[in-house]
Amino acid sequence: MDIRQLQCFTCVAERLSFTEAAKHLYLTQSTVSQQIADLEKQLAVRLFMRNTHSVQLTAAGSVFLEEAYALIAKSQEAVKRTRQTASGFAGSLRIAYLESTVQNFLPPVIKSFRKNYPNVNLHLDILNWEELNRAIIQGDIDVGFTVSYALRNWTGILTKTIYTDYLCAVLPAGHLLANETKIDLCALANEPFITLSPQGAPMAAYQTVEICANRGFMPNIISQPQLHEGILLMVETGMGVAILPHHIEFYAGPGVRFVDFAGEDHSLEILAAWKKSNTNPSLPLLLNELPPQVANRPCCD
Repeated sequence: MDIRQLQCFTCVAERLSFTEAAKHLYLTQSTVSQQIADLEKQLAVRLFMRNTHSVQLTAAGSVFLEEAYALIAKSQEAVKRTRQTASGFAGSLRIAYLESTVQNFLPPVIKSFRKNYPNVNLHLDILNWEELNRAIIQGDIDVGFTVSYALRNWTGILTKTIYTDYLCAVLPAGHLLANETKIDLCALANEPFITLSPQGAPMAAYQTVEICANRGFMPNIISQPQLHEGILLMVETGMGVAILPHHIEFYAGPGVRFVDFAGEDHSLEILAAWKKSNTNPSLPLLLNELPPQVANRPCCD
């Protein structure tokens, strides 16, 4: 049986008239009669009792009417969900992010997206640098939120900048430079430095070395914890200093100061990154919810 036969059957059952059903369906009466006859043959039961004066449902027909309604509704729902999925209005979206990059923009984006597209299931996860990089490049997630220097030398990746941030000196509150408005990085040349572990965040650790080398010195790195929280705690206890993006200040305790660097070369971008080959139709819908900054651009492609 097919949906057309079911629709013919329900139309006749509702009107108890082949003539009226044919008019409603814009079919000939003979076509409607043939559809019902074919359906009865497939089911091996009589659905209607017919004579020259009336049409009545049989007991089997009454039972089948309820089933026909359910099958038609199920079919319509299947079509609806399929079309929604194809357009991105239904389905799922896998999102991952670094623990510190999204606090000031992602919550309202997710809230708005869920309101506008309630049939898209969102899966969010916090990953470390190495895990996030691998998930993006392997296509294990649809989009990752990260920092620009984590994506160096990658191909096949598109990005969208959310906002521009700046690297800062992270100092204990009692440091001689902690209350300055801006400092020169060279003023920290003799300080012990703390960076993220190169095992979990190789580009973050390299960033500190690179920016110091550009100022003519190599940092004395004394410790490399796995998380930003570890760096902040060590700085607060006076064990050393660090170079971190300004957005990390959200997680800092009262004994830590973020001080801007003098100069114009300490900027970085917080961005969304996804595989160029990603075909998930829900992804463009999420990207459109992001704060507008710049157009999508290839990343080292």
